[in-house]
Amino acid sequence: MLFKALTRPVGKKPAPPNWEPSADKQRVGTMDLWVAGVSFCLLIIGLVMVYSASAPIALRTYGDASHYALRNGIFSLLGLICLVVISRQSITTIRRLGQWGFWGIMFLLVVTLIPGVGLEGGGARRWINFGFATVQPSEPYKVVLVLYMAHILANNPARVRYFFAGVVPLFVLFGMGAALLLAEPDFGATMICASVVFGMIFVAGIPLSWIFGLVVAAVPMAAAGVIMAPYRFRRVTSFLDPWDDPLDSDFQLVQSLLSFGNGGYTGTGLGEGQQKQFYLPESHTDFIFAVIGEELGLFWILLIILLFAILIWRALYIARLADDRFVRLASTGVAVLLGTQSVANMGVVMGLLPPKGLTLPLVSYGGTSIIVTLGAIGLLLAFSRTLPVSEKVGFSLRKNSST
Repeated sequence: MLFKALTRPVGKKPAPPNWEPSADKQRVGTMDLWVAGVSFCLLIIGLVMVYSASAPIALRTYGDASHYALRNGIFSLLGLICLVVISRQSITTIRRLGQWGFWGIMFLLVVTLIPGVGLEGGGARRWINFGFATVQPSEPYKVVLVLYMAHILANNPARVRYFFAGVVPLFVLFGMGAALLLAEPDFGATMICASVVFGMIFVAGIPLSWIFGLVVAAVPMAAAGVIMAPYRFRRVTSFLDPWDDPLDSDFQLVQSLLSFGNGGYTGTGLGEGQQKQFYLPESHTDFIFAVIGEELGLFWILLIILLFAILIWRALYIARLADDRFVRLASTGVAVLLGTQSVANMGVVMGLLPPKGLTLPLVSYGGTSIIVTLGAIGLLLAFSRTLPVSEKVGFSLRKNSST
């Protein structure tokens, strides 16, 4: 029923979808060197800082200070292979990957919730152990959601002009995945995916009044989700006054703020940070940005923010240049995904947002996260290869979004 609602034409019968760009629009350009270069810089920073941030806990736990750094290097190598392979695929292949991948990852999200199959950690069941590797399905779900939404919206641009027949099925589709994420629970990933969906339907041309109405409807639901879970309510309220309970619920945030204070403008020096010495939990994963602030100082903090800003700008630039509806929407989705996750992570670490359990893309330790993020970068590179040789850049991403 839902599948038919997502695939049947809405409004006037659209022209048959052209999945393969014409010869003059495919592979005529080279890959975007800005995307490749900035991503490589962030990856190198991550490799260095994961070693620095994880050395104390790795030495105590495994007797080898480089344990996490070596694993991170392997993950990065696998991610780079994934990037190269994806960057050379046709748009047709990528669209099919999005369709099959979406339902495959949805299946894995269901499997994750099965007791005895999904692995628990920190009060959540988010991982599956395949023996040779532990995978967090919520990470690839973010990317396949982008691809599948772009595929549906590109096939029938008129969908966004019909609320019940066109837009509602999209939110039912998103709601299925969101329910599985919240059951883990993974509130942070749910919010990131919601941002992606809203960003993509905005670019697709949905009336702004509808977006406003959807946001108004979503706010009380999000508030209810926070209030009904005591641990989540404590997280949301604790960041407002982290010094109210610095030894319990606010401990991690307080240690993060102390890291930035210790670093100041110039930092304490690479490897010389003190907060990672068992004071700051998750120092090599969710809170690695605080270790960077302590050891490298304000200059490197601003540099990393600038690198992420350039990466998001180039992703949106690719979207603005694209003739193909799918490329335009998918590039926007990847930009929103990387942008919201990086901003959310940095905001949490600096005490500007409540804790969400999100990694800093390309920088934090995490096998699934690194591989999936590099795969998303590969998508941007594949999209940049399909751009026409010459194209006027419009001011708005919404311009001609229904053509």
